[in-house]
This record gives sequence, C-alpha cells and structure tokens, in this order.
Amino acid sequence: MNQYDNLWNAIETRVKQNNDASTLDMSHSDNLMVNQVKQRTAQIFILEIILDKHRKQFGTRYFPLSGEEALYHLIFTRTNWLPAQIRTLSLSDALFVIAELFRDGNLQEGVRNFLGTQGLRNVSYPLDEFSDRDWAPKENEVHLSLP
Repeated sequence: MNQYDNLWNAIETRVKQNNDASTLDMSHSDNLMVNQVKQRTAQIFILEIILDKHRKQFGTRYFPLSGEEALYHLIFTRTNWLPAQIRTLSLSDALFVIAELFRDGNLQEGVRNFLGTQGLRNVSYPLDEFSDRDWAPKENEVHLSLP
C-alpha cells in the first residue's frame, strides 16, 4: 500500500466516524452519503497534498509548518491577512480562500491518477453538514512525510 492509499484510508475512516457512517458500504455508488463521504475524503486528501507541497517549499527544520500551521501560512502568503485573523477561520472558510488550488490542473499527475481510482463521481455533493473534525492534519501529515 502506498502513501496515498494510507492517507486516503486514514481520512476516509475519520470522515465516516465523524458523520455516523462507519458501517457504510462504500461500494454503493448510487448512495448519496457514500458519494458525500468520498467527496469529503477527496477534499481533505487534496488539501493534504497541497499542504505537503507548501511545507516542502516554505518549511524549514526550524519551523517545519506542521499541521494547521501549513494551512495558516499558505493563506497568509496568498492574502497577507494577519495570522490572528487566519486562525479564526473555520476549515470551510479556509478552503474557500484557497479553492482555486483544488483544480485538477494544479495537482500532479500521480495524484490525479490516484483520485481517478477512488470512484469519485463527476458532480459535487453538499458537504455543509460535515465537521471540521474531519481534518486531522497532524495525523494525516505522517502519511506524506515518509521518505
């Protein structure tokens, strides 16, 4: 299993647990909740890929931009907002600020290929009811920081 598989599975498990969908059979692609869980998992997966790239570009051994700090720094570099303002953003609001980074063209080919194997539909599903707890950056980061 590669690092993308491990990351995807960790996120999907958390999303299912947080949204009372632990027993959901993910093979039912006609089920709304299945598609919402897949889309939320993909959203957080892509966020982690974006943040991993940002850490590699701007992090240092003295300040590695771990966890949420990578998101805050990314938003800071794009907006010049004060860090105190950035830290008050909900996850949904933070994703809104960096939404254009989620375009397929901004992702590496390997990431796009991996996402293509996850059974994602080519439509958007409402994710308003999903919790910020679906994102656990320090837990997710481990799966990408492997050599």
